[in-house]
Amino acid sequence: MAGELGIKEEVLLERIAFFKKNGVIRRISAVFSPRKIDFRSTLVGAKVMPANIEKIVKKINRYPEVTHNYRRDGEYNIWFTLVAKDRKRIDHILCQLKKSREIEELSEFPTLKLFKINVKFPV
Repeated sequence: MAGELGIKEEVLLERIAFFKKNGVIRRISAVFSPRKIDFRSTLVGAKVMPANIEKIVKKINRYPEVTHNYRRDGEYNIWFTLVAKDRKRIDHILCQLKKSREIEELSEFPTLKLFKINVKFPV
Protein backbone atom coordinates (compact mmCIF):
# COMPACT_ATOMS: atom_id res chain seq x y z
CA MET A 1 0.00 0.00 0.00
CA ALA A 2 2.78 2.39 0.87
CA GLY A 3 4.40 1.78 -2.50
CA GLU A 4 1.15 2.45 -4.34
CA LEU A 5 0.76 5.71 -2.42
CA GLY A 6 4.38 6.69 -2.99
CA ILE A 7 5.20 7.01 0.72
CA LYS A 8 7.36 5.12 3.20
CA GLU A 9 5.87 2.24 5.15
CA GLU A 10 6.48 4.03 8.47
CA VAL A 11 4.49 7.06 7.27
CA LEU A 12 1.62 4.82 6.17
CA LEU A 13 1.54 3.04 9.55
CA GLU A 14 1.56 6.39 11.39
CA ARG A 15 -1.35 7.64 9.29
CA ILE A 16 -3.33 4.45 9.84
CA ALA A 17 -2.72 4.68 13.61
CA PHE A 18 -3.86 8.32 13.61
CA PHE A 19 -7.05 7.57 11.68
CA LYS A 20 -7.80 4.54 13.84
CA LYS A 21 -7.26 6.51 17.05
CA ASN A 22 -9.62 9.23 15.80
CA GLY A 23 -12.35 6.83 14.73
CA VAL A 24 -11.96 7.39 10.99
CA ILE A 25 -10.84 3.78 10.45
CA ARG A 26 -12.47 1.03 12.49
CA ARG A 27 -10.73 -1.96 10.99
CA ILE A 28 -8.48 -2.98 8.14
CA SER A 29 -8.80 -6.63 7.22
CA ALA A 30 -9.02 -9.08 4.39
CA VAL A 31 -12.39 -10.08 2.97
CA PHE A 32 -12.67 -13.74 2.05
CA SER A 33 -15.37 -15.62 0.21
CA PRO A 34 -16.60 -17.98 2.95
CA ARG A 35 -17.61 -20.74 0.54
CA LYS A 36 -14.23 -20.78 -1.17
CA ILE A 37 -12.42 -21.44 2.12
CA ASP A 38 -15.04 -23.97 3.29
CA PHE A 39 -16.64 -21.66 5.88
CA ARG A 40 -20.35 -21.06 6.42
CA SER A 41 -22.17 -17.73 6.61
CA THR A 42 -25.66 -16.53 7.38
CA LEU A 43 -27.67 -13.34 7.75
CA VAL A 44 -29.59 -12.91 11.00
CA GLY A 45 -32.39 -10.50 11.89
CA ALA A 46 -33.36 -9.71 15.46
CA LYS A 47 -36.37 -8.02 16.98
CA VAL A 48 -35.14 -5.97 19.92
CA MET A 49 -36.92 -3.37 22.04
CA PRO A 50 -35.25 0.02 21.39
CA ALA A 51 -34.26 0.36 25.05
CA ASN A 52 -32.25 -2.89 24.80
CA ILE A 53 -30.46 -2.28 21.51
CA GLU A 54 -27.13 -1.08 22.93
CA LYS A 55 -26.91 -4.05 25.29
CA ILE A 56 -27.72 -6.56 22.55
CA VAL A 57 -25.33 -4.99 20.03
CA LYS A 58 -22.49 -5.35 22.56
CA LYS A 59 -23.47 -8.97 23.18
CA ILE A 60 -23.59 -9.75 19.44
CA ASN A 61 -20.29 -7.98 18.75
CA ARG A 62 -18.46 -10.14 21.30
CA TYR A 63 -18.38 -12.92 18.73
CA PRO A 64 -15.46 -12.61 16.29
CA GLU A 65 -17.61 -14.44 13.73
CA VAL A 66 -19.83 -11.35 13.39
CA THR A 67 -18.69 -9.49 10.29
CA HIS A 68 -21.43 -6.86 10.04
CA ASN A 69 -23.93 -5.60 12.58
CA TYR A 70 -26.32 -2.77 11.86
CA ARG A 71 -29.55 -1.20 13.03
CA ARG A 72 -32.53 -0.80 10.73
CA ASP A 73 -36.00 0.60 10.98
CA GLY A 74 -38.74 -1.99 11.02
CA GLU A 75 -39.85 -5.04 12.93
CA TYR A 76 -36.43 -6.66 12.68
CA ASN A 77 -34.27 -3.77 13.85
CA ILE A 78 -30.86 -5.43 14.28
CA TRP A 79 -29.22 -7.29 11.39
CA PHE A 80 -25.89 -9.07 11.45
CA THR A 81 -23.90 -11.60 9.50
CA LEU A 82 -22.04 -14.57 10.90
CA VAL A 83 -19.12 -16.30 9.18
CA ALA A 84 -17.88 -19.42 10.93
CA LYS A 85 -15.83 -22.55 10.27
CA ASP A 86 -18.91 -24.75 10.32
CA ARG A 87 -22.66 -24.86 10.80
CA LYS A 88 -22.22 -26.19 14.33
CA ARG A 89 -20.49 -22.95 15.40
CA ILE A 90 -23.23 -20.80 13.84
CA ASP A 91 -25.88 -22.87 15.61
CA HIS A 92 -24.01 -22.49 18.92
CA ILE A 93 -23.84 -18.70 18.60
CA LEU A 94 -27.51 -18.41 17.66
CA CYS A 95 -28.47 -20.70 20.55
CA GLN A 96 -26.53 -18.50 22.99
CA LEU A 97 -28.11 -15.32 21.63
CA LYS A 98 -31.63 -16.80 21.77
CA LYS A 99 -31.17 -17.15 25.53
CA SER A 100 -31.04 -13.35 25.83
CA ARG A 101 -34.26 -12.04 27.28
CA GLU A 102 -33.72 -8.73 25.50
CA ILE A 103 -34.08 -10.39 22.09
CA GLU A 104 -37.76 -10.86 21.29
CA GLU A 105 -37.13 -12.92 18.17
CA LEU A 106 -34.10 -14.08 16.21
CA SER A 107 -34.54 -15.26 12.62
CA GLU A 108 -32.02 -16.61 10.17
CA PHE A 109 -32.16 -15.73 6.49
CA PRO A 110 -29.94 -18.15 4.56
CA THR A 111 -28.54 -17.37 1.14
CA LEU A 112 -30.66 -18.87 -1.61
CA LYS A 113 -28.74 -17.35 -4.49
CA LEU A 114 -25.49 -15.44 -4.23
CA PHE A 115 -25.03 -12.18 -6.15
CA LYS A 116 -21.67 -10.43 -6.20
CA ILE A 117 -21.47 -6.86 -7.45
CA ASN A 118 -17.67 -6.60 -7.28
CA VAL A 119 -17.46 -2.97 -6.18
CA LYS A 120 -13.93 -1.58 -5.98
CA PHE A 121 -12.99 1.88 -4.72
CA PRO A 122 -9.74 3.43 -5.90
CA VAL A 123 -7.62 4.71 -3.03
